[in-house]
Amino acid sequence: MKGSCLLWLCGLVWIVQSEISNQSLETALNTSISAGGQPFIVVTYNLYWWCVSDEYGNCPQNKDGKGFQKLFARIQQNGPFDLIGFQECDDVGKVIGGTSLAASFEYYTPKTGNDAPMAWQHSKFTAIEGPGTDKYGDRHMNWVRLQVIGSSATIFFANTHGPLDQCGGGPGETVASNYVNAVYSHKKPGDLVVFTGDFNCGQNQDTIKKLAQAFELDATDTSYNGADHIFSSEGVRVLWKGSSPGSPSDHQLLKAVLEASSPSPPSPPSPPHPSGCPVPPDNGGCCTSCSSNHYCPSNKGCYSTGESGCIGGYCPAPAVEPWCWQSVL
Repeated sequence: MKGSCLLWLCGLVWIVQSEISNQSLETALNTSISAGGQPFIVVTYNLYWWCVSDEYGNCPQNKDGKGFQKLFARIQQNGPFDLIGFQECDDVGKVIGGTSLAASFEYYTPKTGNDAPMAWQHSKFTAIEGPGTDKYGDRHMNWVRLQVIGSSATIFFANTHGPLDQCGGGPGETVASNYVNAVYSHKKPGDLVVFTGDFNCGQNQDTIKKLAQAFELDATDTSYNGADHIFSSEGVRVLWKGSSPGSPSDHQLLKAVLEASSPSPPSPPSPPHPSGCPVPPDNGGCCTSCSSNHYCPSNKGCYSTGESGCIGGYCPAPAVEPWCWQSVL
């Protein structure tokens, strides 16, 4: 009886936590949208394909398609999504079709042996390059460059299923370096990076630590001491993050709400020179602008106090022509 009560209590706690998480997610989305933002929901999910499909006959609870029915229901319960990175997924088309996402998602089906396909919401993103694959050893990083519809922002979306037992020391740092090099060999200047995966390495292990030096670690679950992660580059804000039970998979479903940060507004134009103050004459190419509104007509310089404008020349002391030392702001 005590065991039953404990299970009931745990279930109740999970339901309450799930409702709180869902409300927080909805609040994050609405707040961003109200402010003119374009938030997007990122998911990484290892599907445990061999067991869900009862491929070898040793997961009888999932035989005759029962595993897929449970898997599809789990995915639908955790929607909506915009970017999805799957791992241990042998047929992404089957998953997209079985979860009624086919009408709204495009996806990349990699070659056999590459079990980390990816999908993206085509009402929010347009593929502008790829999809493609970068391989090192027997592992792959899949990627696609996406244009955010209605925005100038572009996203380099990558997904992987990392190797086993290569998380510490030299091997771990090598794996991380391979990931970073793969990303930077395909992304374009200005691309924001979103990188999902079951990296098979925990947050405190060398692979993830080194990756976190190159990218921001946005979210981590607790599956296998935190094997699943979502990374992004500078310029991406995390509005919400959370994970939920992933059964029939042996991994949680990890999700984050991200948003491209608004670009900094352009600097206002420099004010005109005050009346009566001579404009610096042609200085022969020593400098062409006066970013801090300091200039020295007698020295042909255009620079801040103490900085060299022309070779061998420094701005004279303010006592010299003080009335034209600095323009009125």
